[in-house]
Amino acid sequence: MNSKERVLATLKRQPVDRTPIDCWLYQKQFVEKLTAAYGPREKFLDEFNVDIFVGFTPWPNQTGRLLDVSELPEFDPGDPRDSRWLNHTDWDYDFAGLNVAQAIEQQGDRRWIIAHLWGIVEGTSRIIGIENCWTSLVEFPKIMTGWFDRYADWLCALVDSCVDAGVDMITLSDDWGSNRSMLFSPRMWRRMIGPYASRVVRHAHERGIYVNLHSDGYIMDVMDDLVDIGYDMMHPVQESAGMDPLTVKQQYGDKLVIYGSLDVVDGLLAYQGDVLEDYITQRFAIYAPGGGFIFNTGHFVQPDIPPQRLLHAYTVVNQLARQYGTMEEENKERQTQ
Repeated sequence: MNSKERVLATLKRQPVDRTPIDCWLYQKQFVEKLTAAYGPREKFLDEFNVDIFVGFTPWPNQTGRLLDVSELPEFDPGDPRDSRWLNHTDWDYDFAGLNVAQAIEQQGDRRWIIAHLWGIVEGTSRIIGIENCWTSLVEFPKIMTGWFDRYADWLCALVDSCVDAGVDMITLSDDWGSNRSMLFSPRMWRRMIGPYASRVVRHAHERGIYVNLHSDGYIMDVMDDLVDIGYDMMHPVQESAGMDPLTVKQQYGDKLVIYGSLDVVDGLLAYQGDVLEDYITQRFAIYAPGGGFIFNTGHFVQPDIPPQRLLHAYTVVNQLARQYGTMEEENKERQTQ
């Protein structure tokens, strides 16, 4: 199987030759360290059989300043069908990712391409500020939901641009969780956020592509809602925030593809050697049986992580990925029938 076939089969719950693999190598300082110690990112992607590459869209706020919530009713991010959203190059200094057009051009013939879009809350937080976004949900609910209504339509049009460009999937990046709880009540989420996220997910499905949710933190309170909305995949499962891997796999592993499992702080930074191998092995043992699992880091690999540790980790990952392939199991079952 090639990478696109492997990821698609995982999403469809079909047999695969091995567990698909990803690694978020999009932090500039770490990529530079990796290049000096080992070689360029492309060498890592090839040698460690990475199946996925992410192309990023810029924040919806390109004004150069944060707005006041009172400005939201008149705020216009610009035409989402403009090619600048797929060709953006004015990134922050510490970012080493590619835009959507570059990702498709450089990786689209070999890897599954995900377009990373900024979701309802996270996109808004970059327009009016994180704290103002949270407090305004309570203080100015009509303004916020009025904006979310327009922003959901804007995101749907951006999805169209990404689909037309040739991506295989979109991520809606929308951090909803904190440690042990959500950043807002599940009731508020269901009333003010979920319906607008749902609109974008439905539209993406209508255009024939899959949708991943990226949300850091604890989001167990709305996991059933994610299934009802129709998200196909979730990233990550943040154990340090209280997301229990076994519970997530048992209750949702047949409904959502789990995309992640290697925490960059509490796993990759905290452990090394045999302890790191055990950490990775345990998570494969939880998530991989039966499929519906794509191995990935929980976030960008950070510069305080030694490159050799990442190389060690992904050597182990490749060994385990082959062990948990499901095509051989399927063939054995057919032979016994």
